[in-house]
Amino acid sequence: MQKRFRERCATFDIDQYVVSQGLNGLFHVLGEEERKIRTDPTARVTDLLKEVFSR
Repeated sequence: MQKRFRERCATFDIDQYVVSQGLNGLFHVLGEEERKIRTDPTARVTDLLKEVFSR
């Protein structure tokens, strides 16, 4: 059991994990904003958003 744990820890890359989790969070927030823009017309605050999402 300890050997398996050590092997798993040896291959764990904290930098890759942090970047991956950060990107997951970023895309989650972007998705929430897009959902709000698509469902709530008052969230379309710029002319570009109004043009793109009013089609």
